[in-house]
Amino acid sequence: MYESAIAKTLEIVGDWWTLLIIRDALLGIKRFDDFHSHLGIARNILSSRMKKLVDAGLMEKSLYVDRPARYEYILTPKGRDIFIMLSAIREWGERWYYGNQGLPTRVTHAGCGGETDTEVRCKSCGEVIASISDLDIAFVPGDGRSEWNFWQGRSNNWSQPGSAFDSHTG
Repeated sequence: MYESAIAKTLEIVGDWWTLLIIRDALLGIKRFDDFHSHLGIARNILSSRMKKLVDAGLMEKSLYVDRPARYEYILTPKGRDIFIMLSAIREWGERWYYGNQGLPTRVTHAGCGGETDTEVRCKSCGEVIASISDLDIAFVPGDGRSEWNFWQGRSNNWSQPGSAFDSHTG
């Protein structure tokens, strides 16, 4: 198995319940019983996922009642950063599952009321990469380089704009 930021991330948040717990925490839910009732998740599964999120540093437990001990689960900055990923997943679902039917949820900017979106943007020039057909990217070795050996032999076309994806875009 090779090192990958995606694989490491999915080890923590790569299941249905974990992402929904984080979504609900972003919406302001903090208490175990509230997560349980809102999600309809079994208590043992919720307990396991909450422990995993706390152990990974995405949430912190905060005691709010001494007897019996009751905790609130608060997202850390690391946990709040998952918003970007959830936003991208939400947009993908809206595009491919809801289309023009009307969306179940709109995410708006509290400051002006405008709808939000998630963009992939070049850190150097600021160009927005709007869709797979716009991909003009190359996979190059990073500082860790452990996953580079995996990618290096996979395709000679990764550095050629769009060519690695043309057969997958229909």
